Order: sequence, then C-alpha cells, then structure tokens
Amino acid sequence: MSTPPVLLTRPLADARHFAAYLGVPCVLSPLLKVAFTATPPGDARAVLFTSQNGVRAWTAGGGPVGLPCWCVGPRTAALAREAGFDLRGWAADAAGLVRLVPSDAPPLVHVRGAQARGGVAAGLRARGLSAAEAVLYEACPLPLTAEAAALLRAGHVVAPVFSPRSARLLAEAVPEGALPHLRAVAISPAAAAALPVPAAAVAATPDAAAMRDAILSVLDESGGIACV
Repeated sequence: MSTPPVLLTRPLADARHFAAYLGVPCVLSPLLKVAFTATPPGDARAVLFTSQNGVRAWTAGGGPVGLPCWCVGPRTAALAREAGFDLRGWAADAAGLVRLVPSDAPPLVHVRGAQARGGVAAGLRARGLSAAEAVLYEACPLPLTAEAAALLRAGHVVAPVFSPRSARLLAEAVPEGALPHLRAVAISPAAAAALPVPAAAVAATPDAAAMRDAILSVLDESGGIACV
C-alpha cells in the first residue's frame, strides 16, 4: 500500500514552518494569503495576540513594541517575544487567554484578522477589564495549485485543516470527483464538522503537537511515510 502525500494549505509562512516541524515531505498549496490592512493603534498600552499573523501585522505596521502582551500558543508567544514585546504569558486557546489575563492588566488591544471570530475582547470586558479590538489583517482565498489538484485527482491525500474556514475552503477547492481521495486531519471538532467528508483523524488538543501526532498516525495507518 502506497502512503498518501501530505498537502498543507495554510498561509505560506505557516505551511513552511509546520512542514519542517512535521518532519515529512509535504506539498504546499496555500488556500489563504495574509494581507496587512490597517495601522496598529499608536496609543496601545498592552496587546493580545491570538495568532502569529497578528504579531506580523503589528510589526509590519510599525506598532509600538516593548508593551506587555499575552498570547495564544507557544509559537505566537515566541514570535511576540522576538519582536520585542514584554511577554506576560500564553494560553492554549482563546478561552484560556480570557482567563489568563490578570484583573489588573492595563487597557488591552486584541489584534485579529477580518475573518477571525471575536469574543476575546468581549470576554475580558465581561470580567471588568478594558479591552478593544484592532483588525489589522485579512486572509484572502487562493486556488489550489495545479500540482495539488493533480495529487487529489490521482489518489488519497492527507490534508490537515487548522480551522473551520480552512476546512470549507479545502472543500470548495477539491477537484470534481476527488472528494473520496481526501483524508483530512482536523485540529478540532469544529474544523472536522466543516469538512465535506468525515475526518480521518481529529487532534486530541487544538495545537501543533497534537496535529503532528494525528497526521503521523494517519500516515502510519497508510503504510509509512510518503516521498513527494
């Protein structure tokens, strides 16, 4: 039994990083391209980052650094620290971030994308904190590359999806007649529910380490590691 190739459809920088972390050959075909769309507020006193793209958008826009910040995920936290922020802590998900921020935190700005789900700032305001939002970037859809489309037509492909939106975009991009070839690995039940076929696996927790474990498990079940 041949092992299916791994298709990564995240934005290019994230796809490259995850491919290196995964440790197996991957085909990269981003279905989203991140565009920075606004200037960070110059009077911010503390920042919340729920993605690496938020950090990139803030620094690209010349926003002030050195501010206290709280993040979702270790990679976002590391990127914020490298950018010069005063990292105060990170949580595994947005709900955890709302709980993590201390009650005496200065006024906060949650940096997010245009399509990102809200709730972080509202959750903090419900706790009595001052929290605003800054929409600084947008993830714009891209088509599958010809190579990725050909792989899906040819046979089974393992395709990780990291959000409900990316799952829906993948569903729309799969060539006609190729859906039976899709072996998707979802980061969460919500991402799995957005797929057009049952997920081959769902990560035990919504993070990169659990996604890596789930993908490698699916590859092992298929007979080993693919070279593509």
